[in-house]
Amino acid sequence: MTEYLDLVLAFIADNPSLAGLICFLAAMGEALFIIGLFVPTTVVLVGAGTLIGLGKLDPVPVFVWTTLGATAGDAISYWIGYAFKDKIKSMWPLNKYAHMMESGEKFFARHGGKSIFFGRFVPGVKSVVPGIAGMAGMNFTRFSIVNVTSAFAWTIAHLAPGVLAGSALSAIGEISGRLALVLGALLVVVFLFVMLGRWLILTILPLFPNAHAAIVTWFANRQDKTSQWIARTFDPAHPRSTGMLVSALLLLVTMPTFFWLVGEVAPGEPMVRADLAILNLFDSLRTPVGDKIMVFATTLGDGIVLTAITVAVAAYLFFRRAWRRGIGFVIAMAGTAMFVPLFKLMLHRARPLELYAGADAYSFPSGHATLNAVLFGICAVLIAHDLNRWAKAGIFTVAASYVITIGFSRIYLGAHWMSDVLAGLLFGTAMVSAFAFVFGPIHNEKIGRATMAVLVVATLAGFGGWHLSRTYDRALLTYEPRSNTEVLTVSGWLDGDWRAVPARRIELNGDREEPLVIQYSGPLNSFAETAREAGWQRPPKWSLTTASGFVEGQTPSDSLPILPRSQNGRQPEMVLIRKDANEAEGGRWVLRLWPSRFEIVKDGHLHALYVGSVVHEDILRPMGEFSGPRTDLETPPSAQNPALLLPGAVTRVRGDGTEVVLALGREAGALPKNGSDPVTGPQDP
Repeated sequence: MTEYLDLVLAFIADNPSLAGLICFLAAMGEALFIIGLFVPTTVVLVGAGTLIGLGKLDPVPVFVWTTLGATAGDAISYWIGYAFKDKIKSMWPLNKYAHMMESGEKFFARHGGKSIFFGRFVPGVKSVVPGIAGMAGMNFTRFSIVNVTSAFAWTIAHLAPGVLAGSALSAIGEISGRLALVLGALLVVVFLFVMLGRWLILTILPLFPNAHAAIVTWFANRQDKTSQWIARTFDPAHPRSTGMLVSALLLLVTMPTFFWLVGEVAPGEPMVRADLAILNLFDSLRTPVGDKIMVFATTLGDGIVLTAITVAVAAYLFFRRAWRRGIGFVIAMAGTAMFVPLFKLMLHRARPLELYAGADAYSFPSGHATLNAVLFGICAVLIAHDLNRWAKAGIFTVAASYVITIGFSRIYLGAHWMSDVLAGLLFGTAMVSAFAFVFGPIHNEKIGRATMAVLVVATLAGFGGWHLSRTYDRALLTYEPRSNTEVLTVSGWLDGDWRAVPARRIELNGDREEPLVIQYSGPLNSFAETAREAGWQRPPKWSLTTASGFVEGQTPSDSLPILPRSQNGRQPEMVLIRKDANEAEGGRWVLRLWPSRFEIVKDGHLHALYVGSVVHEDILRPMGEFSGPRTDLETPPSAQNPALLLPGAVTRVRGDGTEVVLALGREAGALPKNGSDPVTGPQDP
């Protein structure tokens, strides 16, 4: 996995002018009138800042290009407003964002010229304020001075977090590249969640400004009691109807998705294979420091900590005489606490590793993910109640980030399958949505939001710290990596144990792909040296030069880098290619060897067993301008499997007719002389 990140970083680092241009376009795009809502500037600039922190980009050109882009975008918006004046309000798509125009006008009227500086940092108005300044006829010289100054400060504010994150990841990478990748993946998940929520709030919802009223009107025109209740409940005139509508929609989406997921974890389903592949992926990325961080997170999500916070919150709600919300909170937490073990007993899905006894010995759904989602989700609902949407977004972002981190830790540590955590988050979100729908409209129960937030954080810090001091060292031992390696003898492997090795490659999504036609135990260099005599060679590494070959129509097949493929969550340890003998065909054969969970014991020594595929790629050249590989054959001809070049290789035939070659490297010892005769094995189970 780290090699893919290195490829991306190397590509950008080899082309810093392209990185500067991208930052220029992103910064300019966000400053354009309304269009800025659709431009993912934060993603691009935080990413660029991260690359600076990692030492992959020069900070000066990126800073200059970003500042120029932000300045140009505001200048264009100013010109649009100056040229079209009030006509702009009736133009599509600007007429869909009338509320933003009104907010921008009020902001400009309140702050005057300073709004150009401060407005750039205010979500919801930053893409309209420069245009409004133009509409108001603000002096261009004065506008330009403020524009350049604010662009300078805005660039620092957007690049700095990425630079800090990149510097931290770079320092962590000096300890372990795998740890940096794990923490980077966690940051990406949280960051994408936050950006998705922001995009939905700012960009998508304004496109349907009248949808709420239209839906309510449709129900109001119906005479049945249910429709009339829906019309009254979700009336746009009701100040809390929008929140109730969002809660209802979330409930209608998350609960069916949860039960759909239940069906997808039945034995033999692709989701089960995907779970195993992702488990193997995280197992390959584990490090001692990463284990300590994730054990810290998962211990804070233990039941005893949740119980302490639940008791504190319930007691506070009853103390404030918020009887209905207090009772609803207790019912939600108690109901979830009973639902999780009961559902585990019903489904009886085994965990990746043995941790607990009783109902907790089973894995679906994750109790940590479910209970933490319900607890902190409801706390976020109570604390954010009646605040403005940006305050709500901030509170829910913090709560969601914390819950996602705990769920991530369960997958990383192998305590749960990925689908267990997804199911827990789905059910937890559904419970929070139901609570918000029922108790959100209540306005006569004052709970003291700031006090409650302090109570939750203080209980988590105090009781969680106490729990960590008592159990952290024991938890490190509980969650320490456990080898699932299976050892085979040479004779047992030849006699039939080869059938236990996967027959097809499994993708991260659980799909079964091409047959695995090689089982090899021994040094990889030995395999490569033998294959070289038959024309097999290492493929070119990814770089700007080799990647550009995909956009050239005459690139030879052996000059194109190899597209990545994983087997059950693992990356290939060795890749070889061989051009077609006939130049007119212009294709290539690609061999990949992945590590398996098996080892071969020979003369008292253990040797890793690799599984491999050999596929043929046809190089497509549409219109003679591009070169794109497409797999057209998934198995080589019987006599062309490169593993047969190894001394003493033997062939076995699976029940579906595919052949697999078994071979030992020189250091692992050769197979018996008579092993080269093809042997047909019985059908695979």
